[in-house]
Amino acid sequence: MKMSDLAKVFGAATPWVLTITGLFFAGLVVVAFRQGRQIWGIGPRPPTEHPPAESPQRADSAAVDGLTTAGRPAEPVDREYPVDRARDFYQQIAPYYDQRNSGGVVSTHLATVRRVRAIRTQQPALRVLDLGGGTGKGIAVHFFDDPEVSWTYVDFCDAMAEQFRNNLDGYPLGRNSKVMVDDITRALRQLPAASYDVVLLSLVLSSMRTPPDFVRIAQVLAPGGSLIVTDINPGYTHANPRYRVQVDGGAVALQTTPVDPFEVIQRAEAAGLQESQTTAIGKGEGGSYYSFMLVFTATATQPTEEERNHDLLRM
Repeated sequence: MKMSDLAKVFGAATPWVLTITGLFFAGLVVVAFRQGRQIWGIGPRPPTEHPPAESPQRADSAAVDGLTTAGRPAEPVDREYPVDRARDFYQQIAPYYDQRNSGGVVSTHLATVRRVRAIRTQQPALRVLDLGGGTGKGIAVHFFDDPEVSWTYVDFCDAMAEQFRNNLDGYPLGRNSKVMVDDITRALRQLPAASYDVVLLSLVLSSMRTPPDFVRIAQVLAPGGSLIVTDINPGYTHANPRYRVQVDGGAVALQTTPVDPFEVIQRAEAAGLQESQTTAIGKGEGGSYYSFMLVFTATATQPTEEERNHDLLRM
């Protein structure tokens, strides 16, 4: 319908009708992303990612991902950890972690690798801060032979850190890595400002009780640097919160936290970071997606403390 047709029907009320209609559809977009629908309404249209080999909608995803499927009885576990005991959970599963990675998890890691490589091609050297780096096999090992990449690794689990060291032992990146076994919040306080070109939060937020300090993350990024955040579809995590892993002698599970991409965007922007890319990864049945990627850029001008507090109070 043309604007002239609308004017004939609604007369002077046409602007109000258009405004209300726009707000209605904007609300639908927000609800769709929160429920795990694939949309492209936030930020620039991202490139299409290759779908993973498995989708979280598959009936056998409990065996593939370690996550229970909605509508099916939960598989028994010998021990279940709340999110505030995530360190103990990862300490126990560290030797088995990479064996449990499904096609969806691998595709999420590879999307991050692709983004970091794109940044690397634009500068002679790259300084990466990997918060919650796990075993390093998903992302860090892809840069194992680049002598101009340095890697600061942070993880609160020493068993995971040991896997990281072993995976990169004897390679240039292993020699250019600094390993910090510590809580992310404490580690961020120890790192110098404006010292990293890339900060990674890869499949980490869903294992945290509270979000990290995005203001401090913005501070450690160099001007023009990138924060890359990935995590699982929050609608799927709501329905299937148990991350189950088979270990020697039984099975253990972690009660994960759904990560709302809109909340991540709000916190990052309140910290002075500018959203530059939003990508849904792995289209499944009914338009759902497996995971999401958010990329933010550090600007040269940071917001004042008063502006940050105002933005945070609005959340």
